[in-house]
Parts: sequence; structure tokens; C-alpha cells
Amino acid sequence: MANNIIINHVSKSFEDVRALNDISFRSSPGVNIILGPNGAGKSTLLRCIAGLYKPDSGSIRVLGKEPYYDNTLKQRMSFLSENYALYDYLSVKDNLIFFGKLYGMNEGEIIDKATETLKRLDAYEFIERKVYTLSRGTKQKIAFCRATLNDPEILLLDEPTAFLDQQSSEEIRKSVQEYERMHRTVLLVTQRINEVARYNARLLILNKGRIVNDSKTTDIYKSMLSGSSISIRLAKPLKNSVAASISGFISSNGVSYGNMLRFKIRNYKEVNKIIASLIENGAYIVSIDYAEPLVENIFGKGARDEF
Repeated sequence: MANNIIINHVSKSFEDVRALNDISFRSSPGVNIILGPNGAGKSTLLRCIAGLYKPDSGSIRVLGKEPYYDNTLKQRMSFLSENYALYDYLSVKDNLIFFGKLYGMNEGEIIDKATETLKRLDAYEFIERKVYTLSRGTKQKIAFCRATLNDPEILLLDEPTAFLDQQSSEEIRKSVQEYERMHRTVLLVTQRINEVARYNARLLILNKGRIVNDSKTTDIYKSMLSGSSISIRLAKPLKNSVAASISGFISSNGVSYGNMLRFKIRNYKEVNKIIASLIENGAYIVSIDYAEPLVENIFGKGARDEF
């Protein structure tokens, strides 16, 4: 089916606050990312698609069915929410067996799939532990394992790499990309612009309950960096007078030397020029942060609490 998720003029309010305001879009096979600040309505939208909330108006079709009426979708769709959706006083193993059986899997299938995923995420050692004893990051790994047990046709992800270390985050991104190669549909929501940059995917920007842009992830850097700034972290401090000789220099985090430098840029091409100049002056670059400077360019000022 070309459009596995069809959203048609959906609105949803909570008392006098409108979380979603006349949302319409059709998913594409592969990865679809929804980017928005706190309060944009991202989590509300996922809950509506998962059938946990019924829209006040408009319609939702998932694989041709209405998710808030058709329970058969639960075996073809999975939802990773922001609150883990695990039972604290059950072990990891018992949680996964419980949810796997809801998907129609037998215990052997569940254990095999869970073992494979937990080992990839470096979390297999916790399989006999009760969930309440685990860290937030480990709970996130278990929740991702739960959401992918049944290899769903539709995978809904709410900030899937939250609280995770870099290696585990990369494993989850690889899993998402595997779903894309299998022509499954992934709908991933995030407020982190750096997370968006990890994918070559469709990008929907959601703000104040409305879709304000429908493009591709590459457009983040092609059209939205104008007049912004970047922060560059170095492996060892560079003399400020040297950094100041590079076009666009704004500030350093040290009095005479700094390993965190900020530069103003007019477009994404200037990033390469700054990097080249730093390398010519003996700098070793560890990371570049685009996220915070881009927030106001994309979303504007003012945000509500997330629903």
C-alpha cells in the first residue's frame, strides 16, 4: 500500500487547548520524521495514529483501517512512547514475553528476537532484572526492543534515542534504516534537530499543532542556516587570537585559549570554510553543534508544554 498512514484534516483538543489543528498528510514508505518543539503536538499525533486518542474531527487510516476501532492493527503496528510502557515490577524477560504474546508470537520467537535486539543494544545482561531497578537509558533500550519484537509494518517512535549513549543511539538508527530497506513505514518524532540530520528522509515540521513545512531532512542545512551560528568543539584548546582571525568568529569559552568556539555563518557552505581554516591552524575537531542556533529559525519563539 503506497500510503500506509493517511491523516485527513485531524484536530484534537484538551479542554480549551488545541493540540492538533487541521493536520493532513500521507506517509511515504520508509522513514518519515516529524520535527517540532515542545508543545507542537507531536506525541498527541502519534497517540492518535496508534489509536490511543480519537480525533475530535477528521479521519485517520492505518493500513486502510481506523486505528481507534480496529484492534487487528495492534499486531501490525507498534508504538514506542515517551513513557516506556513497561511494567516496573516484572522482569525485562517477563515484560517482553507478555507484550510479544499480545502480538501473537510464541515464547520461543519472543526470546530469540529479544536476545538479538538486546545484545545489539548492549542490554542483554539485564534480561532477568525488574524494570524499576534499571536506568532511564536501559529502560529506553528495553522499550525499543518491545516495540520491534513483531517486526511491525508500521513503527511509531517518540524520541527513540532519548537518554541513550552514542553507541546505542547508532544501533537504533541502524534498525530504523533497516525498516526503510524492508519498505516498512517508520514515523519518528523528535524535537532534536541533530537527530534529524542522521537520516536522509522525508521531513514534516510541526509547530503549534500545524504542519508548517513538508520537505526533506537535507533542507535543514540548505535553507535554514542563513544568519545562524555553530558551535565547534576541539580536542585541545586553540589560541583565541588564531580563532579570531577566521571569518565569522564570535566567541571562545576561554580567556586566552578555548576548545569550544562559536562562528556566525550565512549558509551551509561556510561551515566547510571554517573547518578548513581551523585544520590549517592545527585544530582537531571533535564535534559541530547546529541544533540550538537553528531552533528559532525553524520554529520561531514561544512554545507550549508537550501534550
